[in-house]
Amino acid sequence: MALEGLRTVSEAMKAGIVPSILAIPEPVVGTPAVQDVLDRLASDTEVLVLSEQAFDSVAPAASPQPMLALVARPRAVLPGSLAHDDLVLVLVGVSDPGNTGTIIRTAEACAARCVIVVGGADPWAPKAVRASAGSVLRVPVLVTDDAGTALEALRTAGATLVAADPRKGDAHDSGVLAATYSPVALVLGSESHGLDESVCGLVDHRVRIPMAGDTESLNVAMAATLLAFEYRR
Repeated sequence: MALEGLRTVSEAMKAGIVPSILAIPEPVVGTPAVQDVLDRLASDTEVLVLSEQAFDSVAPAASPQPMLALVARPRAVLPGSLAHDDLVLVLVGVSDPGNTGTIIRTAEACAARCVIVVGGADPWAPKAVRASAGSVLRVPVLVTDDAGTALEALRTAGATLVAADPRKGDAHDSGVLAATYSPVALVLGSESHGLDESVCGLVDHRVRIPMAGDTESLNVAMAATLLAFEYRR
């Protein structure tokens, strides 16, 4: 996958992720921050110094940051067992990479054990990486296309499965999240349709966030943050 920006590349290296190729535009060669990254590269990393025009042509963003790195996607495995206070975030069909990245950032902030992405946006797409503020480089992220198998594995590992459902369920602050006395897998659905009933039928509890006025639901990343920290509270 491609990483954009000096800060993101530097954080990846701190996390033990080694770039195979690093590209920089000519004007930043010799600047202290760039030189610091170059000094920490592995000996077999290929460094490409490109003209500004050439760099802009390969950068994924319209206004690119002056560093690109090609790295292998981090590998993660589903935990075989979970501690009593572990939290896992499960995203089913979340299609916006910005939301996916923001939820991964939330996962790190609330010390989640891992994030499982079922369909939807690629968590390592450039927009998702930017939205995660580097958290995707540090939080274990697993990708699968089978929600049922993932949820059953989490239950076997000891998790209570809790779905975010704006249509029904206990209020988020009713105590149901804290009263599980067990690790929780918080399951969140797509921005437009939420979770299919086929997925909701697999969980142990449903929680909703009560809304005032005509608001039907929150943005999925906002809801994930509220519910994750409610569990931690």
